[in-house]
Amino acid sequence: MQTRPTMAMSNGNFYVTIFITMNKGLISILLLLFCVGANAQAELQQLFDTEKAFERVAADKGAKSAFLEFLADDAVIFRPGAVNGKEFWKARDEQPSSMVRSTAFADISANGMLGYTTGSWQLFLKSKPEAPSQIGQFVTIWEKKPDGKYRASVDIGISHDGPYYAETGGVPETGKGRDLNKRNWSAADPSMNFLKLSMSAKAAASAYDKFAAADIRFLRDGEPPILGKKNVVRETKHYKSLDFPKKVALFQSADMAYVWNPCVFSNNNEGTEKGNCLQVWKLSDKKWTVVIGVFARLPNETKPVLKSTYKGKTPR
Repeated sequence: MQTRPTMAMSNGNFYVTIFITMNKGLISILLLLFCVGANAQAELQQLFDTEKAFERVAADKGAKSAFLEFLADDAVIFRPGAVNGKEFWKARDEQPSSMVRSTAFADISANGMLGYTTGSWQLFLKSKPEAPSQIGQFVTIWEKKPDGKYRASVDIGISHDGPYYAETGGVPETGKGRDLNKRNWSAADPSMNFLKLSMSAKAAASAYDKFAAADIRFLRDGEPPILGKKNVVRETKHYKSLDFPKKVALFQSADMAYVWNPCVFSNNNEGTEKGNCLQVWKLSDKKWTVVIGVFARLPNETKPVLKSTYKGKTPR
């Protein structure tokens, strides 16, 4: 695999575009490496407050109003494939329902430009407000825009039958022991190696065994959150990637990056599962690790039965 990067500098920010040719597929990767640090703790609070504002609008006015207000103009959501979020919600009729999100965890890059929130969601029909019609988990990627506001650049979610976790995460402390990535180490190589390991005989488990953080949070349809490296490795051992994705999107800022791509897995003898995958990467002690993993399966007529052995009940 060969890369040919092009670089430009603007206002102290490095923009690196890398084109990778593999298996006659073209993968475009955009890396954003900021050289200037920031008060990450104060900006994490701002990010957390933005998520809470989103939650209030979603509960009061519905999901459409919330997404139209807080999505970036070029935001990506998955319905079921990757689409422009603003265009999707503008074309969608107002739904007779409200959405309740509860944030379990949030984090932000050392320079305050990129962050994420994750937690639970419930959908309530206005005709039956006493019980949710759907529940699940979400991950939202936030980027700080030129006007100083955070807007969602990627939103992905999964659904499951329960139980619903009433998660109420606070704002964690950040900045302590952070790797400021002054050497501009790229997340491109580890993320590409992660994808290649997912195709190996030991399946996705080998990728998570090598790159997962100890406190990783993994989401997949039909299951509550799977927490911790040991549990994630066990639960992904029967997911083998069938092909290297022809499209991979990667965005990096300082010590944080995210990657999303369409994915196809062979699930042992239970059939083939297609979906969208996302990983959030974080640089710590000079090593990139996956702190969030998501496999949002595409709906199909014959849904495979997952043989889960995960017994966890309490998210972090």
